Amino acid sequence: MGSPNIRICLLILLLSLPITVLFAEQQTIYLRSGQILRGEVIQQTATTMQIKMEDGKVKQLNKKDIQRVSYKEPTVQEKKESEEKIKQQTAVVEEPPPPTPEPTKKSEPEIDKGASPYAIDQIKRKDLELYFGAGLGTYRPPTESYFDHASAKINALNGVPTQVDDPLYKRGLAYSMGLIYYWKKFAFGLTGNHFGGKTSERMTVYGGNSSLQEFKGTFPEKQNSLKLDVSYLAFSNQRVDIRPSFGYSQFWGKTEDNSTTANDYFANSLFDVMKFNYNILEILKGPSIGVKTTIRLGERWEDRIELHYLSLTGAQYAATVGTTVTTDASFFDYYRTDLTTTWTAKGFNFSNKLFYRWTPTISFWVGIQLFEWKYSVNSIGQRFQGLGDITSPPTLDVVILSNILIETTAKSTPATSRASSLEFGVMKRFELSQ
Repeated sequence: MGSPNIRICLLILLLSLPITVLFAEQQTIYLRSGQILRGEVIQQTATTMQIKMEDGKVKQLNKKDIQRVSYKEPTVQEKKESEEKIKQQTAVVEEPPPPTPEPTKKSEPEIDKGASPYAIDQIKRKDLELYFGAGLGTYRPPTESYFDHASAKINALNGVPTQVDDPLYKRGLAYSMGLIYYWKKFAFGLTGNHFGGKTSERMTVYGGNSSLQEFKGTFPEKQNSLKLDVSYLAFSNQRVDIRPSFGYSQFWGKTEDNSTTANDYFANSLFDVMKFNYNILEILKGPSIGVKTTIRLGERWEDRIELHYLSLTGAQYAATVGTTVTTDASFFDYYRTDLTTTWTAKGFNFSNKLFYRWTPTISFWVGIQLFEWKYSVNSIGQRFQGLGDITSPPTLDVVILSNILIETTAKSTPATSRASSLEFGVMKRFELSQ
């Protein structure tokens, strides 16, 4: 027998621990929900009770959910009342199914103007875009090559075979800049373009008695243009904008050739040397009509495509200064030729720029640009002056016949102009107050 104090301590310790029932006796647990459970109480605390069900499963109950516990088997009446109570609690009131909504016509999804900082309301926009791009381009105008082909035709009429090689073009600097002001459905644009490059020409004239003349030179050429246009937003959705456009353009083309030379061979020997300076200026202007299309490729990518039909009129002014000296210095001549050609031109301008919107107001872009048109000569006039004309001026009939021949030949000689570029650039958009 232990001491009474030790017994009390052991009793307190046992009461503070979870009570494990060591005897396996079935009990009936009546829950407040009406459910009746039958099993062995294997463990309990002050708030929970674990019972081992007749199928071997262990279930934990909260004591607050227990109404009472009994060692007796539940009566038939208790089981019946339990089943009815559970049925009443689990019964579900059946409701009629909701009416089927009528199918609605699928409409084009609208842009959520507040969903993204990159979204722009094309119909209500009021902002200004400034852009600049630079790259490589070519400029192929009808300057010296055009006059070479016309001269070859005149030489052929005089029985002098002439060979004109296709010119060679070297790429040069190209750049563009402009601004576009958007006001609701209208857009007003001002665009400037520059194309530059170098052209290499070669022409050979075969004469009788082993005579041969070879002309060749490499010289820079450039073209600048300015266009003012207005467009209207005729169609717009989440992906595409279409804007018919009307504009007015002016082009300035310039060729400065200080390098072309000609060697005159006779009987396989150099007979004389010629040096030429060409200064050619062309001015064209006229209206254009076309369409501007914007295709949005997601949130940040945008493809802008433009196609315009050009109808131009203008003139080309060519001044040629030449000197000729024989190898033995027995002969020297200086002469100047002025040609004024008026013509019309029909062609197109194509542009495609792919934009990446780095921020809502700053974009980077890469694009191609192409100008091309064909000429129709209206008139051509020539004025020739040389040292030989002082002592032996040409007669009037020779001058008239010469001008008629030149104009007729010029009108039958095809002339085209082509300028193209590949550029990389940046655009800044300024949001203006509504």
